[in-house]
Amino acid sequence: MLAMQVDVVRSWWRTRRAMRMSAGGLAAHRERQWRELQSSLARTPAIAQYPGKLLCEYPITEICDLRTDYGLWNSLGLTDADLREMADVAERGEDTGDIVAGWSTGSGGGTRGLFVANARERADYLGQSLARLLPPAALFRRQRIALHLRAGSALYSDVESGRMAFRHVSLDQSSAEALGEIEAYAPTVLIAPPHRLIDFARQGADLPSLRHLFTGSEAISAAETDFVTNVLGLRPRSIWQATEGFLGAECAGGRLHLNDHALAIELEPVCGTSAFRPIITDLRRRSQPVVRLRGDDLVELADDGPCACGYAGRVIRPIAGRAGDLWRLGDITLTPRQVVEAVENVLGARWNWQACASPHEAILRVTPDAPAEDAARAQQALARLAPVHVRVEHTLPAWTGPKRRKVVWTHPST
Repeated sequence: MLAMQVDVVRSWWRTRRAMRMSAGGLAAHRERQWRELQSSLARTPAIAQYPGKLLCEYPITEICDLRTDYGLWNSLGLTDADLREMADVAERGEDTGDIVAGWSTGSGGGTRGLFVANARERADYLGQSLARLLPPAALFRRQRIALHLRAGSALYSDVESGRMAFRHVSLDQSSAEALGEIEAYAPTVLIAPPHRLIDFARQGADLPSLRHLFTGSEAISAAETDFVTNVLGLRPRSIWQATEGFLGAECAGGRLHLNDHALAIELEPVCGTSAFRPIITDLRRRSQPVVRLRGDDLVELADDGPCACGYAGRVIRPIAGRAGDLWRLGDITLTPRQVVEAVENVLGARWNWQACASPHEAILRVTPDAPAEDAARAQQALARLAPVHVRVEHTLPAWTGPKRRKVVWTHPST
């Protein structure tokens, strides 16, 4: 345990130092980490023939291809069956030793990824997270950190100390049950998905000890951010995280930075938009290398100049949706952000909604208690964007699965 805590502190210090580097310094730092990664890549079957080459010479891999055989994507000599069994064991709360495998929250479509990490990598992950999310002074105070996630994780629990305690609150509980448990725990730090923070705000959550509020795993809109801030008294800061890595975090100044100190994230243009798909290389993961893995989230750069926080990591707009949910309507392509802004300029965060489109029609589903007049105005706003028939349904089903999807594209072949 002591060795683990020492590794956390080392990672925290290394990250804080990188957060003071210039953009050129970060680029040189990434190059050094890439060179140090090569021996692990040589032990990874899927890419064992590439070490020593430039990053751009490695193949781009789709996430679905990686997930067909995790045995090809680890440097530990473990098979796909080994890793899936380890993840299932961890899901039941059983100890798997130094090497931990686990299941991710999953995409909006329900597909879950599998991650693998040894003790040093778990310490590195936590050290990076603490450095990117909390001010240094927060580490000298006792922190009760509530993680409102689908499943608990040894990423956190095996580095608990007298100064820092973690409580996992499962998403399998109802919103009311989860809020009761969180209020009883009285966290100083809370991490939860947006739809639960909104539920908590609607229930009048009472969290007087809360000092730091973070949200991730799904998109949160500007209207929802304002609503949660007004009710809970703290502005939720966004974390961009996936099975593929800890990709970005919002600084205290409210700008979402890519974690350019530890990842090489290439940006691949998306046709018909100003957005990009990320091609992700994690420069610090060795047990399960992530090299040129193409993500599905839509990345939009924020051209606002240097950030006052001093970190030179690239600034992006909050993730608003996935490339798979672009609305391609003839010659017009609408991004999830455009759809969200059109609807929520009318509905705000008061009611749940979902907009689904196919090449010939769009449907705006709103919760039954939403006023018909507001729903009609939102329909009109959406119709001004989408060159197809838009209709309204007051029959929004309850959110299912660990993640919600507010903007959905339904292709005729699906």
